[in-house]
Amino acid sequence: MPEAGANVESVQSEDWWNASPLAPDWSEPGTEAPATDVIPTKETRTADVYFCGNTSLFPLNRALQAIAKEKLTGLLRSFWDQEPIDLLARDGEIVLVTTRDPALYCPEVPDVLTDVDVVVVERAREQQRETGTPFLLTLARQESIALDAVTELMRQYGQKLFSRLWTAPRAWIMFEKNADLLSGVADIPGDQNVRDWAMETLRLVQDPDQPANFDPASIPAYTKDGFERVQKLKLTSDEAQFASQFNGARSVQQIAKNLRLDLKSVRQLLFRFLALEIVECWRASAAAKPEQQSFFQRLGRSMRRDR
Repeated sequence: MPEAGANVESVQSEDWWNASPLAPDWSEPGTEAPATDVIPTKETRTADVYFCGNTSLFPLNRALQAIAKEKLTGLLRSFWDQEPIDLLARDGEIVLVTTRDPALYCPEVPDVLTDVDVVVVERAREQQRETGTPFLLTLARQESIALDAVTELMRQYGQKLFSRLWTAPRAWIMFEKNADLLSGVADIPGDQNVRDWAMETLRLVQDPDQPANFDPASIPAYTKDGFERVQKLKLTSDEAQFASQFNGARSVQQIAKNLRLDLKSVRQLLFRFLALEIVECWRASAAAKPEQQSFFQRLGRSMRRDR
């Protein structure tokens, strides 16, 4: 995509990754950054943009599927109303998710930092503001905390961070193929099953604003390959029971009644399956309404009653 690629300036730095910020508005032509904003590098290169688009036309789920299917290595950047969220992938596996805003990444103080000097922690947070490196990883590199404990924490915070994007009303995503960005995280294991990883992030969305036009009378039905994909997911018992109700005829309200669930719980479950494009909702069929009789049918029925 030459037009999108022309609007992006990406340079290598001595940090494990340090992608330069994009222009604030993608609809405007790219302008050359001032010399003071350019990060000193040994070699400048052009970003290898594999795909990009707005999530209203190119959903997050398809971006994650492309990473897994094509076994991509590089950076998925998501631009929304807050600091961009960056997902690092290696050979189709998700390594970590981060952002340059430490408060957005981890607003609380984890228990693992109880015995760590607050000055050391603040320096690590400052480094995250500059380079995007998770401050937990920086502390592990400094041997302030154990790497094993950090790995699981980074996974949890990364999933919680990414879950915010599912309800972002309008976001721009871009994947840059770049193996060099992964050189500093070779010892961090990746999540091989991207489908289950995505579902785990969707479970963290407690109060989805979408679908905004949620209609209990609508009828969920499997997409073309939705039934095949849902069988490959590790579902909870509630999710499995919910998925078993899709037959192209039952409404959301009927499913809630069958499973004895309130509409809020059903809405959360439906949101996950819609986001993963496993199902799509249809309006209630007109055939389900009482059939309208013609004039002659009503006349014949009246005559039979008179007899």
